[in-house]
Formats: sequence, C-alpha cells, structure tokens
Amino acid sequence: MQKQDLKTVARGWFDHVMNGRDVSAIDRLYADDYVYRGPGGSEARGRDAAKEIARNLIDSMPDRVSTVEEQIAEGNRVVTRWVSRGTPTKPLWAGAQSGRPIAVHGVTISRIVDGRIAEDWEVLHMVEE
Repeated sequence: MQKQDLKTVARGWFDHVMNGRDVSAIDRLYADDYVYRGPGGSEARGRDAAKEIARNLIDSMPDRVSTVEEQIAEGNRVVTRWVSRGTPTKPLWAGAQSGRPIAVHGVTISRIVDGRIAEDWEVLHMVEE
C-alpha cells in the first residue's frame, strides 16, 4: 500500500467510527485478530473488543469531535497525532468530570496488514478545557 492509503486506513477510526458514530465500520477497517495496547497496560483483542471500546467512548462523550492533526507513515505503520474534544456525560477517565468540557490528546501507532488495522499502540493525555 502507498503511504497515503495507509494513512486513510488509520484515519478510519476517527472519520467513520468516532465522528461518524458508525461502530459497524470496524468490520471493514480492522483485522479479525486486531490487538489494542493502551494506557496503563490496557489491552483488547478482536473486532468485538474494538466495538465495545468505540461504544463506550461514544456513549461517554456523545458530542465528541475528533481531529487528526498529523500523520506519518513508514513501512506498514502509521503514527497519528489527534485530539478529541467534548463533554463527558459519565466518567470514563480518572479526573474527567461529567458536564465539564475536556480535550483528549493522543498518539496512536497503527500497524496495517492487508489494508486493515491489525494493531494499535496508544498514548493519551486528558485536560479540562
């Protein structure tokens, strides 16, 4: 795949799932054996786990808007620097208060295999706005 194609695949989470609220997009964007590695050593495996994460994120901050700020592609990996802004309606992260706007800044490294996201590594930083 070309670098731009890899970036488009990695953007799918932000464009289709988070902003489009289309959890079913995970079926076409993610590999069957997808692995997520997140903050605090968290880990999730498989598309169903990715869908559960997506539903929790959307439900916890329904006015969320995610913006991809920068992407770098090398080999079969894409680094995406992004920010999501919104107002939590229920606690999801330590320190996030319901009803107070927050910004979640993140860096996600995605490994793309056969045109699908096979693995993500993610680092997050949440701040009140």
